[in-house]
Amino acid sequence: MSWVEAIGGDRHALRYAALNDTSWTEPRTVARGPDWFVNWADVPSLQPLPSGRLAAHYLRSAGPDPLAYAVQIAQTDEAEAWQSAVTPHDDGTATEHGFVSLLPWPDDRLLAVWLDGRKMKGREGHGGEMTLRGAVLDSSGAVEQRALLDDRTCECCPTTAVRTGPEALVAYRDRSEDEVRNIQLVRFDGQSWSEPVLLHDDGWQIAGCPVNGPALAAQGDRVAAAWYTAPEGMPRVKVALSTDGGRQFGPPVVVAEGTPTGRVDVVLLEDGRAAVGWVGKADTTAALRVQAVGDQGTTGTPALMSRLPSAARGVGMPRLVRSEGTLYAAWTRPEEGVQMGRLSVAALR
Repeated sequence: MSWVEAIGGDRHALRYAALNDTSWTEPRTVARGPDWFVNWADVPSLQPLPSGRLAAHYLRSAGPDPLAYAVQIAQTDEAEAWQSAVTPHDDGTATEHGFVSLLPWPDDRLLAVWLDGRKMKGREGHGGEMTLRGAVLDSSGAVEQRALLDDRTCECCPTTAVRTGPEALVAYRDRSEDEVRNIQLVRFDGQSWSEPVLLHDDGWQIAGCPVNGPALAAQGDRVAAAWYTAPEGMPRVKVALSTDGGRQFGPPVVVAEGTPTGRVDVVLLEDGRAAVGWVGKADTTAALRVQAVGDQGTTGTPALMSRLPSAARGVGMPRLVRSEGTLYAAWTRPEEGVQMGRLSVAALR
């Protein structure tokens, strides 16, 4: 687990620890500094690599504008020491760069995808176009294969990325000229990026960013996509499954309707079902719920991972992972810090 920790004054640190059954290892530090951009939605990440190295990203302020910040990517060397961070974007503008997805890539490299606001420079508010960009980093931090993936996206919805065989699949929230904000997919084969493809036409027209990105999970050619949408003011959490590496998805299944706040995550279970997590309600209180969805659109009864103090920003963006027969979730609780919950996969009927 990784988290941002205040360490005095205006200084912050990105720290991490590992869970061994019931106890945590001593926390280690990726980086620390006085000029970080710390936000409830645009959060840092830690990514284990197949070689045993680690990669991480965090955000550093890049000017007086509170929405001007740069992506910092750090990697460990063979001695497990953290190298100096590098910036994958080379535009040099004091604009928003964040909502990063990191993915292990062949030859001990790292694929990074992020939202890039360089075209918004000099515009008031969010009047310009946010873009989606990507790059590949080698083990020394050298950046190559920078690319523009989409020239108009939603401004502040998290991105997500998975490996499907030799390719990468990325999902993000698009933004059309008439403010329809559907989920789009792009693919990377190691040499070039595909054109964006619509995941599903929800027809959600909204003149502002909902701060609710999609989630992907993959095992071989099997892919699950989960997302939040609210056309005509009706909130829904949906999931769709693919058996061909995300080239085609089955009809979306609604797992929650009417009350969800969203902030979804998804994992695949050993039996092929997808487990979808979201912030919603249990009775009259806020809660983190999980539900399994099968190939034919079959759904079980939503399970309660944890009750939450509220569905407000203070719980952050809950994360869901699976280790063998147990699901683990992490979120934040105001004034108390990082929280973790467990749920047996057997509870997902």
